[in-house]
Amino acid sequence: MDREKFEGILEAALLITFFTAMLYLGPAATAQRQIMHDHPAGYAASDSFQHQARAESIRQMGQYRNEASYIVAGHTDVVGFYPPILYHATVLVSNLAGMETYDALMLIIGLAIALGAIAAYFLTRGLGRAVAALALPLTLFMATGKPFLGAVTFGQMPFMLSALFLIATAWAITKLSEPKGYLLAAIFLAGTVMTHTSETIFLAMLLAAVLAASTIAAIKKFGIAGIKSAVKENRQLLLALAAAAAIAAYFIPMFIGIWVKALPYRFNVERISASFPAATVFPTDFGFMLAAILAGIAATALLAIKKRDEFANLTKSKLFPLLFSAYMLIAGFGTYAGFGLRSFQLRLAWPLLLAPLAAFGTYHALRMFLRIGKLPKSSQYAACIAITLLLSGAAMGMHYEQPSPGSMDKDRWEAMNWISGNTPKDASVYVLYSHVYSQTSSLYNTQRRTYFLELQQFAGMLNSLGSTGELNRTSYVTIPSDSGPNFPYRTGLFSFDRHIATTKTSDNIDICSADYYLIDKAFPQQELTQANLYLMRLLLGGNSTTEYDSPSAAVLRNNNKDDDCIGKQA
Repeated sequence: MDREKFEGILEAALLITFFTAMLYLGPAATAQRQIMHDHPAGYAASDSFQHQARAESIRQMGQYRNEASYIVAGHTDVVGFYPPILYHATVLVSNLAGMETYDALMLIIGLAIALGAIAAYFLTRGLGRAVAALALPLTLFMATGKPFLGAVTFGQMPFMLSALFLIATAWAITKLSEPKGYLLAAIFLAGTVMTHTSETIFLAMLLAAVLAASTIAAIKKFGIAGIKSAVKENRQLLLALAAAAAIAAYFIPMFIGIWVKALPYRFNVERISASFPAATVFPTDFGFMLAAILAGIAATALLAIKKRDEFANLTKSKLFPLLFSAYMLIAGFGTYAGFGLRSFQLRLAWPLLLAPLAAFGTYHALRMFLRIGKLPKSSQYAACIAITLLLSGAAMGMHYEQPSPGSMDKDRWEAMNWISGNTPKDASVYVLYSHVYSQTSSLYNTQRRTYFLELQQFAGMLNSLGSTGELNRTSYVTIPSDSGPNFPYRTGLFSFDRHIATTKTSDNIDICSADYYLIDKAFPQQELTQANLYLMRLLLGGNSTTEYDSPSAAVLRNNNKDDDCIGKQA
């Protein structure tokens, strides 16, 4: 067997092994090793339910021109403002495979994580098969529960798919010299625009620097005529950018008119993410693999000095994957320069984005200390695979954490489904405090207007009952809604206004004004269970009737709406 064929077999076996390991240790563990479930598995926070409910609403509506009214505080004209690719892909998989949208969404994200590792491998492969093999140990960190996969199950789902497109775009840029190579780069780049656009912004800054370096080098060589030379030299990249803009032409005006205005740049310094502090990633989270990353930075710096002439055309240089990786490391520290949440998100994909640096550093350490450069090529590759397996085992042994199975269960899920399928569409639902429904985006699945009684107000209601003997009917409640971009609606083809000034996302609500009650019957704390069951008895004593009941949740119908719906104390 010749060397090329032998290495090809080893490479295929290695990639299949890692793809399987990524799925098994990470997404499959989150989903309890099942593809289909009777309730959402792996959904651990409000943001994750937001994406699930939005995908389901699109499936039911058959389009995404507008948001479902129950997601945006009852408005019917709010434009579909999220980048659409993840949701459309989820609906397609759901319909084609006959599975629930919550399962289809988790399947797509699980595959995106595993494919992200493969994309990082092929991005690094331009440096050689042996180097590429050494990129894989770092990617396995994406399979560990905290902080990487844990952040995804907490809601960073569009980001995860966009991270795959980001790495694929970088790889496609290295293939621009191939026939029609710009089309592949354009498709992947448009994928970032229409999945999670902040990754597009980070990549755009890098590509602007690449084009600037090329132009400066050409001007130094040819004078002002160098501009024309630089355009010619980077023609394929410019075509890719233009084609990506054309593909994403529908969403780009929405991003500018909605998201940029709602969330403008503001300089501030953040060390820990205010949005998800428990999932803030630091370089030290990589343990001993941090040494490989640091070695990669040093080796890349030396190579950049040695090959500085290649800065004139970086997209054709072996430097590009390494500089892309180094740039993504720097961009992750944009938290100190006002990029806050978006840079913190980028850190969540560092195991994939920094893989080329870690691989390059490990390879040069092996050349320096183990002299593998003196081995025959096939032996070098086999040795690097062996080191890859050893590093992977050590990394997972030291850092692996079982991912969360999620917060939802069958009973509570079926209670919401009962409401969506058996109540009038204009019905309102009052939800007593629940540790599960406190992830309030999960309540979008009732597909009704909901009022959620938060823990502090719940305690106040109970204290009032205990001290006065009467239940305070009016409490301050949360009205679950996605107010991120301020409820935008179209005023023209490229213009938008917002409902935020006239929309309440919380309010003082009389418990007797609701049509239905959703009551959690099983808490980890027995005191809360007893309190909710007592309130349930009071409502039943006030002429409410039980419409749905299970060990964990019940739905009551209020038959005394806007009247006295509270029975006498037992």
